[in-house]
Amino acid sequence: MSHETLVLAAKVFGPIWMGGFLLIVLIRSYNPRRRAEQERIARSILSSETAEERR
Repeated sequence: MSHETLVLAAKVFGPIWMGGFLLIVLIRSYNPRRRAEQERIARSILSSETAEERR
């Protein structure tokens, strides 16, 4: 493969791969079934900070 072919492949498939990755991340982060888990994780971070502040 020549350098130009590799550059062309990177320019074509790179944005497609990154777009697919972004789509997966958005679907997973805004999925309503995962909301309870995300709320629990968010509260666990806050509760540890408030526990340290109370001391």
